[in-house]
Amino acid sequence: MKWVCLMANMAVPGLGSLICKRWISGTLQTVGSVIGIVLLIHLGIELYHAVQVYAGGLDEPDTMGETFKGIKGQMTRPFIIGCVGLVIFKVMWIWAQVTTAQVFKAEKAAEAQEAAAVEVPPPLDSSN
Repeated sequence: MKWVCLMANMAVPGLGSLICKRWISGTLQTVGSVIGIVLLIHLGIELYHAVQVYAGGLDEPDTMGETFKGIKGQMTRPFIIGCVGLVIFKVMWIWAQVTTAQVFKAEKAAEAQEAAAVEVPPPLDSSN
């Protein structure tokens, strides 16, 4: 189970935590990572649209400077939003890995306790 948690948290932070029944942290991690990804996708879409609008100016060397200034002016706000999305996603990813480490530690402790609880049967008396 712990390896499933690790692999799922690497793909979508929080999903592995939900699989390991860490409901509150898993839900917060999943929602946070989805928000971060959506903000990054927003940045990509805005960048694509800005390049489409200014694509004609990139062909001529004389207007290239103004074209990049126009793209920069249009992309300041989406770039900040994208950076916030990246930070949110990274924090959720680190939090998911910490949760995975806690799951590993808890399972290791449970295995150690289980091994200690196994009773050794008394030796057989062969004198009878």
